[in-house]
Amino acid sequence: MNKLLMLSVAILMVSSIHAQGRHEINAFIGGCYSDFVKMDLSDGQGSPKYSNDLWDLYEPHRSVTGLPVLTVDYHYILNSVVRLGGQASMGYMSGNKWYKLGNKPAERYGHGSLYLLPEVKTCIPFKRHFRPYAKAAIGLKYNFGTWVDHPVGFAWEVTPIGAEWGGQRVYGNAEFCWGNVIKGGRIGMGFRF
Repeated sequence: MNKLLMLSVAILMVSSIHAQGRHEINAFIGGCYSDFVKMDLSDGQGSPKYSNDLWDLYEPHRSVTGLPVLTVDYHYILNSVVRLGGQASMGYMSGNKWYKLGNKPAERYGHGSLYLLPEVKTCIPFKRHFRPYAKAAIGLKYNFGTWVDHPVGFAWEVTPIGAEWGGQRVYGNAEFCWGNVIKGGRIGMGFRF
């Protein structure tokens, strides 16, 4: 029994030594929350239907603020090129409606989404302190707040170009992404262990 226990401890120690440097965690901020980008603030004001009436004076106007998207991702490093993992992201926007006539408040609202996406990352061996990469992720999103028609939906994101710079354990990164999670770019910091 003691030999089996000692053998198990030895196997765990050897496997943990072998696994060092095989995991990475990245934290990002930035990008534009995709629901904020696709939101129509006009309420139809530009259409010919409202060109001859007092729409601009009597109907509510909107102001919306979109916050940067926060993202954390984890990857297990299979080899120098391929990494498998997932990402969790959160985006949120809030705003007000008010009547222009008398500047009276009409409504306050907020809308957010949580995203969980399995992800594949491909690194291009380049230089020790500069590593370009690309990623693709597909998964689910959970919507909450005002204006939620469907609480659970499909989510995807493609990162055609990204780069890591710095050391092997602690490094900075930036990427350009496109999908229904983020539209635009984000910057962050990573840690490999």
